[in-house]
Amino acid sequence: MAPNNPASELEKVCTVIGRSLAFLCLQNSEVKTRTVLEKAEFLSALGLPFADAAKMLGSTAESLRVMAYNKGKKAKGAASGKKAKAKAKRRTR
Repeated sequence: MAPNNPASELEKVCTVIGRSLAFLCLQNSEVKTRTVLEKAEFLSALGLPFADAAKMLGSTAESLRVMAYNKGKKAKGAASGKKAKAKAKRRTR
């Protein structure tokens, strides 16, 4: 049996406390009513790794990465969708 390493035990305790405090901050802020991606970004800003934030929110780091990608893609190309093209086509007639 390996002897107890107090440094690793303290690290585990501090990790649990940190995650708990981050979760409490999330629950007591206006961010709790926002999207999963915004919640994950909030927890990440508090110092949690993105993967840990995803686990806390019942998601995966990969799905959050895709949500962030799609959010950026939508913001850049929002005016170039089918409706915008149809409007532009009608204006030229």
